Amino acid sequence: MRFAVNYSVPMAKLLQEGALSCDLLKCPEWEGIVAAARPLRPVHVHFEIVVGNGGFEHLDFRLIREMLASTETPHLNCHLLSRPELDPSNRADRKALLEDWVAGMTYLKSQVPGCPLVAENLPYIPGFYGGEAGASPEIIAQALQEADAGLLFDLSHARICCHYLGLDIKEYTASLPMDKLAELHITGLRFYSGYLSDHFELRGEDWEAVEWARAQIRAGVWREPEVAAFEYGGVGEVFGWRTQEWVLREQVPRLAELFS
Repeated sequence: MRFAVNYSVPMAKLLQEGALSCDLLKCPEWEGIVAAARPLRPVHVHFEIVVGNGGFEHLDFRLIREMLASTETPHLNCHLLSRPELDPSNRADRKALLEDWVAGMTYLKSQVPGCPLVAENLPYIPGFYGGEAGASPEIIAQALQEADAGLLFDLSHARICCHYLGLDIKEYTASLPMDKLAELHITGLRFYSGYLSDHFELRGEDWEAVEWARAQIRAGVWREPEVAAFEYGGVGEVFGWRTQEWVLREQVPRLAELFS
């Protein structure tokens, strides 16, 4: 298992100073960011590919294949999204979502042959993001089985789903195919603009969830992933403003000890 941290300007500075260490720098598929990260650490690219919201005409598969070949990214990733109008209690809707996900993942595999595919669980926030059907661990498990794909498990996304659906995270996760775990994402949660959101620093309950996840891996209940990534910090409007150097100084070493 290799430990990754999101690329950010503060993280780059701390690496250059020798103040922090990690195995990989996790980058979006932005050529400028990948180029900035390369001299500092091996690069792990995380693609913004979504399955379940339409076609893939906007994707540049030449660039995707090039980035996979030129970095230390072990698999192609995608995100599993459900349309809000799909009812998880309706058999036809569940079937439609499953078929959509499997078809999308099968197409992605055909465009990048020979590269393992992993699919990430997304958060569900009623009336704001995603659809409840997409939070179903049973549909996720069946889709990964039929598409022969691995699981990119985002612990914070699962916790957000459980918060809004009134579920227990341990019971929820027990229904996911953790034997297919290929990558683990870790962040802190906080209420922001009225919604429970991720990509913040870790606090008390966040650390408890992370340490529980690590214990599951150590015990062999979950497969050991190839990559465990701290998705704190980043670049651009979404992530740049919440990237604090003190968080990286305090939390990266503790996580590196847990997951390296």
